[in-house]
Amino acid sequence: MSRRTTALAAALSLLPLGQPLLLGTLGITTATTAVVLQAPAAVAQDASAVARIAKAITVRIEGATQGSGVLVKREGNRYTVLTAWHVVEGNRPGEELAIFTPDGKEHQLEQGSIERLGEVDMAVLTFSSGGAYEVASIGDIKKVKHDQPIYVAGFPLNNSQTLRYEPGEVVANAEVGIDQGYQLLYDNKTESGMSGGVLLNADGQLIGLHGRGERNEQSSSGKEISMKTGVNQGVPISYYELFVSGAPVVVSKKNATTADDYLAMARASAQEKGREQTVIRLAEQSLKLRKTVEGFFLVGTNKYNLGDTQGAIDDFNKAIEINPQHAEPYNNRGTAKIDLGDYQGAVIDYTKAIAINPQNALPYYNRGTAKDKGLRDYYGAIADFNKALSINPQYADAYNNRGATKKQLGDFQGAIADYNKALSINPQYAGVYYNRGDSKSGSGDYQGAIADYSKAIAIDPQHAHAYNNRGNAKRKLGDFQGAIADFNKAIAIDPQDAGAYNNRGLAKSDLVDYQGAIADFNKAIAINPQDANAYYNRGLANDNSGDQQGAIADYNQAIAINPQLAEAYTNRGIAKANSGDYKGAIADLNKALEINPQHAYAYFNRGLAKDSSGDQQGAIADYNQAIAINPQFAEAYTNRGVTKVILGDYKGSCLDFRKGSSLGSENATKGLNQFCQ
Repeated sequence: MSRRTTALAAALSLLPLGQPLLLGTLGITTATTAVVLQAPAAVAQDASAVARIAKAITVRIEGATQGSGVLVKREGNRYTVLTAWHVVEGNRPGEELAIFTPDGKEHQLEQGSIERLGEVDMAVLTFSSGGAYEVASIGDIKKVKHDQPIYVAGFPLNNSQTLRYEPGEVVANAEVGIDQGYQLLYDNKTESGMSGGVLLNADGQLIGLHGRGERNEQSSSGKEISMKTGVNQGVPISYYELFVSGAPVVVSKKNATTADDYLAMARASAQEKGREQTVIRLAEQSLKLRKTVEGFFLVGTNKYNLGDTQGAIDDFNKAIEINPQHAEPYNNRGTAKIDLGDYQGAVIDYTKAIAINPQNALPYYNRGTAKDKGLRDYYGAIADFNKALSINPQYADAYNNRGATKKQLGDFQGAIADYNKALSINPQYAGVYYNRGDSKSGSGDYQGAIADYSKAIAIDPQHAHAYNNRGNAKRKLGDFQGAIADFNKAIAIDPQDAGAYNNRGLAKSDLVDYQGAIADFNKAIAINPQDANAYYNRGLANDNSGDQQGAIADYNQAIAINPQLAEAYTNRGIAKANSGDYKGAIADLNKALEINPQHAYAYFNRGLAKDSSGDQQGAIADYNQAIAINPQFAEAYTNRGVTKVILGDYKGSCLDFRKGSSLGSENATKGLNQFCQ
């Protein structure tokens, strides 16, 4: 009697998903956020008086966009409102625009009254009312100095019925010309919707308009979100005074001479991408004249953007030395530390930023990212993302990263729910479609995954990882040619993507093109000689090509790189068994099972090796274990049946052959026909 045993190579090819972009971009601000300082009682009283003035003269504007404004003039029943030009420039002739006065009453714009003030971001408009409202008292902008108190007030978008009033300090009052007149810098906390609001001095006098320049937290898609951080830019009231006098309103033509001038120029340049060297040069010039938090902060942030991470940290250190109560240098230093792999140091810095300003969502988001990415503290990361979202419910990045962390924990449905929320906030966020595709793939919904990867590609046609992972999903569905086409595209976009070569090699192996597969694995290894998966997969291709020794050499290398790669031990064991080295095979399969005791194929193949070396009882014990782990393992029943035939247990063998045959094993059916008629 002869028996046939089929050595089933455990071709469980590793399918790396090509370095998924699981985490959104770490936020890094470009200027310093306000710190609310406790003041003596007398100053606090003055601040209360200023707050009352701010409430009495600030109005809410609702038209094409929402913003704030200030009452600056009354002529009978006609009031003049001064606001930022960008608040009203979207209103077309004839469109309604509502002005809400401090008593809550709504007034309509006098049509045709909107007028821009020359070259600067200021505009006036008028409305009529029988009510009696206070108008602002104009202050002397020339008396405004660095570090003096300054107060901002306006109506934020997220709570437009409530006037927000924030104290802070003047960072710079420049005389040099800045685009649209943004010469006044200050560190008060502000939010979207406050543009056009008042800037008051300690006497409650109007010294400028809050405008733009707060650095927005940005997602990896570039979408701005509502909470803003950093030094703000305002337009000084002197431009309104020029307008009232009838003189042309043109931006100052003076050359930079003071620290304030250079700092304002640096801050304005920081608004434009690609001007990092200019920002550093101007900020360093300001630092020669006066050491400031903002100066070192701008230098550090722009060094970071240019890749000088250690230089950036040195400048953030200097900013912190000047004033340890500014949150933003801690935040950005934390982000720089992440680039250097110092995740624990980053968490400490983010925690410090949070202690200074607990209502800023950004450092919670960044701390959560550091916990996930570097410390694998997934539950701690989720807690931080939750906090960021409680502060800013429109924070798409925080939903994205919380979803990525849930995916790490195997909660694919929870991850998908978070990605859905992020996409409801920003439907053009390619990275979220990509991540949702990964979670759908992880939960077995390959068609849904392909749809999401396709959407990511439609938004970002250069998204190499989306092509790579769409190829993986197509391969899962048996569309090997479609998979190869996607891997080709990924490689065309990024010829140094080792994962795409590796995955294309797997698809070629599926099509029995082992030589083509080996060529791709060779390329993956040339790009990344420490890629254990590529060695392992090349070993499989060599094995399937009949090159047992080449396969063993590749498995050896995979194991040397990753001693915990159970599949490499399993398949090296199979290759040794096929070469007649049953003792070596059993040793490798023992190691595979030590790493993964639930590895049914390792038990099955160890059973084959024991069977071939004459240990039938040991073989049956291994087949039993394989079946216990996977009761649908047809060939395990089949080979156990064959071994029982060798031991003369025909009744038991027939039971196994029937079970194996019912599960689709052709060998089991042959066994039934031969031994059980």
